[in-house]
Amino acid sequence: MKEIKYGTITTPLGFRANALCCGIKKKKDLALIYSVICANAAGVFTTNRMRAACVDIDLLNLRRGRAQAIIVNSGNANCCTGQKGKKDAWRVVSALAKQLELEKEEILVASTGVIGKFLPVDKIVRSIPDLVDGLDFNKGKEAATAIMTTDTFSKQAAMEINIAGKKVQIGAMAKGAVMIRPDMATMLCFITTDANITSTALKLALKEAVDGSFNRISVDAQMSTNDSVIILANALARNPLICKQGRNLRLFTCALTFVCQKLARMIVEDAEGATKVIRILVAGARSNKEAKQAAYAVADSLLVKTMIAGANPNWGRIPAALGAAKVDFAAEKLKIALQKQVVYRNSAPGGIKREKLIKLLKKKEVEIDINLGSGKHEYSLLSCDLTCEYVRINTAYN
Repeated sequence: MKEIKYGTITTPLGFRANALCCGIKKKKDLALIYSVICANAAGVFTTNRMRAACVDIDLLNLRRGRAQAIIVNSGNANCCTGQKGKKDAWRVVSALAKQLELEKEEILVASTGVIGKFLPVDKIVRSIPDLVDGLDFNKGKEAATAIMTTDTFSKQAAMEINIAGKKVQIGAMAKGAVMIRPDMATMLCFITTDANITSTALKLALKEAVDGSFNRISVDAQMSTNDSVIILANALARNPLICKQGRNLRLFTCALTFVCQKLARMIVEDAEGATKVIRILVAGARSNKEAKQAAYAVADSLLVKTMIAGANPNWGRIPAALGAAKVDFAAEKLKIALQKQVVYRNSAPGGIKREKLIKLLKKKEVEIDINLGSGKHEYSLLSCDLTCEYVRINTAYN
């Protein structure tokens, strides 16, 4: 595998993109991703019961496992907008399908932004001819910028792998800085690949990649209504067909997971108001479920987050969060380390000096290692600290 520096959503063969300002915001707010031929497609979406109209449309259109274009707007989530919201989303799909001379079922749609406001659908529809006319393989970066909301930088990644002598590429872009809590993907992410892969294998690879990346981050324990991860595979690399098992699928899945993990880390680094990345590893758990439960109990604790934000050596907030997680561990076997320095073991403090602990907590990445002493299972994830800036951003966002 080889990472492609400065790779974008249009790095794989046969993909084009464009972005423009349609008037939802005062900067680029509408993006289009397009494959020159119809592609196999798969998606993973939010499990939030209050989901946006675009998610319902994509779930319907992806039944065939095929798609050729994805249109994305930022600045308006088109959620909690009732039947009008669904009609507006279908109107966008229909207008784009007509312009591209495709079937409506070959179009996917995504929205991100403020919840509870009607989509300015006329502005979007009027912009579609220019959006299509400007499609180009050099506009991947512009598309990644257009889907941003409170993000401070665009998030892109690309990989190259060799399958039976054929170069296969994966390109991706994502947005996300708030309402990040796994139960699927927790943001918007669009992935393209020129791999020749069956629809079934593509679904399997995407699920594994999401579970190992976007489902292992948490910013604020809030699940969005519009979360979507969508992948298009157009087979233009002409590699031997990747099926639902075998070495080639493992290689492709590994590369896809790497791309998703890179984007997931960018999301945590760009979390609203965050100043530090927190890596949490829980080992010695009785089951995978309990390891995950313990990890999120710590990651989502406001007291742990603020402790790390202020480099406050009050490490007792970590065992307190664990104790409320309802997982199996014996206090006499529990071990907690910060930056590899043990602070709690055998029901006694680790003896690390306060001044040294403060210094360790001032680092940009803080590591919390926990051993529950109850079994052999482990779980890791990425989180971030919580600062006053998070409150400031979200009191003013609409």
